[in-house]
Amino acid sequence: MAENMSEELQWRITSFFNYWRERHAFIRDLDFSKHSHEANVLLWGELDQLSNLWAGNIGSKQCGKKMGKRNIFDAFLARYGGELFQLVSLPDIWNRVDKGKAADLPENIRTFLGTVGGRCTPTVLQEQRVRCSSEDWSLDATITRTLANYPEMDRTKLEEWLTFSRYGAIAYKQMRCAYIHEGRPGKGTHSFKLHGFAERPTYRSAIYATPPIMGFDIEFMLRVLGFCIDEFEADALALQADPVPE
Repeated sequence: MAENMSEELQWRITSFFNYWRERHAFIRDLDFSKHSHEANVLLWGELDQLSNLWAGNIGSKQCGKKMGKRNIFDAFLARYGGELFQLVSLPDIWNRVDKGKAADLPENIRTFLGTVGGRCTPTVLQEQRVRCSSEDWSLDATITRTLANYPEMDRTKLEEWLTFSRYGAIAYKQMRCAYIHEGRPGKGTHSFKLHGFAERPTYRSAIYATPPIMGFDIEFMLRVLGFCIDEFEADALALQADPVPE
């Protein structure tokens, strides 16, 4: 037990997270070949619920009162979901620039972001090669590279724009929202069991193709959910913060 923590508080914290582990186990034990829809609805709903509970408690300082639900979801995964959720999808950035969704950024920044990460006209072989998450950059690396070229750019504004291309934000739109509101995955995702599907998000689009098609397999996301529960609990215990809503 953490120093000076009451037994009651420790019980409340551990009981709270054991409840979410039971929900996790229920999803894990489903037959995904028959109940993929139900598993995804439950999993993405659970991540959404945990992220909002976190934002209203331990994560309140980081999230603030004005942060939207998509950004809260992304911030939660970036904190607890592992290094992969530090990444931004470079093809998503390119696509947003191409579609005119960077109008609030200066023209020189838009031009830079439109080719950041070595985007070029693909060769025939590149058009046939599927992109891998290892070819994407972290949010911090993308910001650092941009500011190295354009130090006058406001970092906060740049970060706010880039965050919508981070993996967690993409998952929120393509998986959480699509399943909860439409009962199906989004048009920008896929359910193919591509190489490494249980260890990371996978692309079903070519290395430079836009818009990207990204998959977040249920087996991979179950592991992520487990990480989030464990790490959220560790924070609650270390901070002696009761995560149970009043």
